[in-house]
Amino acid sequence: MVISSIMSPTMADSSLTFQRIFTKVQSTLPQCIENVDALPVTTIFSTKISETTKHCIEAAVRSYVTRRVIDGDKTNLSTITAITTVCIDLVRHELSLPTLPVLVLSDAFDTLTIRQGEELFSFVESHVSVWKEDTFFAPCKTSVLRMCNDLLRRLSRSQNTVFCGRILLFLARFFPFSERSGLNLVSEFNLENVTTFTNVEASEMEEEDEDKGGTAPRLDYTLYTKFWSLQDFFRNPGQCFQKAPWKVFTLYCGDVLEAFRSFKLDHLHSSSGAGARLSRSLSEPAPDQEGSNSLISQHQVDEYFAKYLTNQKLLDLQFSDTNFRRYVLLQVLILTQYLTSNIKFKQETLTEDQLAWVRKTEKLVYSLLEETPPDGPKFVSTVRHILKREEMWSNWKNDGCPEFKKPEGQDRAKGSGSTSGKQNGKSEEVGKEEEAPRSPRKVRQKRRIGDLIKDADSKGKFTMGNAEMSRLWNLHPNNLEACKIPERDFVPALESYFTPAIEQLSPRSELKEEQKLVNDSNFGWRALRLLACRSPHFFTNSASPIAKLPEYLNTMIKKLAKELPSQLVADIKVEEEEEKEEEKVIPVLEQGDGVKVEEDMEEETGEVEERPEVRAITEEEQEALAQRLDALGQDKWKVLAKKLGFEADEIEYIEKTMSDGVAQQAAYMLKLWVEGEGDEANKESLLYTLEGLKMQDAAQGVFT
Repeated sequence: MVISSIMSPTMADSSLTFQRIFTKVQSTLPQCIENVDALPVTTIFSTKISETTKHCIEAAVRSYVTRRVIDGDKTNLSTITAITTVCIDLVRHELSLPTLPVLVLSDAFDTLTIRQGEELFSFVESHVSVWKEDTFFAPCKTSVLRMCNDLLRRLSRSQNTVFCGRILLFLARFFPFSERSGLNLVSEFNLENVTTFTNVEASEMEEEDEDKGGTAPRLDYTLYTKFWSLQDFFRNPGQCFQKAPWKVFTLYCGDVLEAFRSFKLDHLHSSSGAGARLSRSLSEPAPDQEGSNSLISQHQVDEYFAKYLTNQKLLDLQFSDTNFRRYVLLQVLILTQYLTSNIKFKQETLTEDQLAWVRKTEKLVYSLLEETPPDGPKFVSTVRHILKREEMWSNWKNDGCPEFKKPEGQDRAKGSGSTSGKQNGKSEEVGKEEEAPRSPRKVRQKRRIGDLIKDADSKGKFTMGNAEMSRLWNLHPNNLEACKIPERDFVPALESYFTPAIEQLSPRSELKEEQKLVNDSNFGWRALRLLACRSPHFFTNSASPIAKLPEYLNTMIKKLAKELPSQLVADIKVEEEEEKEEEKVIPVLEQGDGVKVEEDMEEETGEVEERPEVRAITEEEQEALAQRLDALGQDKWKVLAKKLGFEADEIEYIEKTMSDGVAQQAAYMLKLWVEGEGDEANKESLLYTLEGLKMQDAAQGVFT
């Protein structure tokens, strides 16, 4: 390949072309690798070089690594680490681009085996402080992330679990907490982590499994299916908010926990049994293999299976394993914490019954963990601490993952505290006393009310300007809903409030009239308020004269007694005469209002006028009034009908039904009015309505 001459205007020797720079750098690299020093390369250039020359140096270094250093299994990893160190020095001397060290490592990882890559990654981990320097971080962070992702794609998470974990821990140390590329901001789940298990029941267990001793319960195919089906809920907890999956989860989880509770593990059984042999990491060779097969054990170092096998025949052994039980129980606790925690992107919530089940299950799981050897109580304490810490991280994510910053003034406080001591022969205490007045007390600036309200609103809280008021206002997330809870309903029910008064209306009551509750002004005032809120009888239309409050309450109580589901109704005898007088009264606001003048007149004359009997208008009166309305005009009966409470569609129905004439339509309207209102459709009410419509002439000669 012919490379054209590319010159740098700032180079001292203008005769150096791209090819000559490429060859010169590669010739000096062996000396640099041997001394782990970039000095031989720096002596080539006497002044600052251009970006084009830096690209040339980068191409030379990368070509040297891929063609001369990397040689399959014979690759010397110390040579790669040495040349990477040289590249770091070149960057610091501004002789190369900042991405050169990471690109060299990426080229090496692409061509090395997994075992060699795992050894080389130790160098990457040890230089994390270098990659976080300002010179390297911004230009290299994308390349570092790409290099780590390429490694993770090559690795098996079940066979190379430790190496995968080291890569993830390195990324966590390299990137800051607030780095968006490392955050699961919307709380998505890894739905690709599917656990497969046998869908067909196994024929027969091995003979040695059937004849084994112990107190383990018989684990059939049904329990096996329920147990491994729980992994799908651990993989996707969001389906627990749906009705049908929730029932399945609670059923399966309850059966599995009951199986754990029925089979207790002791320390001896769990540490030396078959379950321990199953769960032992391959990095810990069995005792009988240490001497006989040392070569195999050497190749099995650091190998670990992240997932258990799901074969049905292994379930008995897995239930006998302490670690296996702890992993499953811890999965249940993580799931229940997610279901009950406040997650910003979680829209669904559990019902009260579901929350009660979750609390009960958590209590059972913690008790099972305490009973699981070894050190059950200590393990439970550690789990509680970890889950509590997880809540803090969840709250941090809900707040938008703000960047962690060191509090201001912390370094100043440490610096001022270290200056105390003996000065000029004085004791340390005297020195502190002298320094105290010199350091003026900093007045903490009061935050503005707007900032306080903004912070509280971002957390879904209220700030009322007073600590106690803010506490009361934030007791419930929705104060309007809190006012509607049954505990806040202080208005008594109709039945409970009027039951004593109903009992006093019974003929069996021996109370005098003046001792009854209806004559108590306090009871009457509350009764009117309650009737206005909860009884439809309070707003019944009536044109009857106003009665006294006790009489009105007696009438209302008799009506309520017929409707309330109480055994006291059977004791109340209401005569026909009293029923006719029920509608004589209308609601009043204060006892005695509107009748005081009449009472005074009755006292002066000594005579009490008898009130006329209230009755509905008769059919003859209806016919006569209809004829009078016909004589007044075609639409007069419609005006009266609207005033009497008929709707437009009802009036239209009357017109279509009675098409013989206006008189028949008006008569039919009055008939419907009487049937609907009963005794309320009386002469007094009708005259009052006609007078308001200035149609009182229509009633002349109708009523006698």
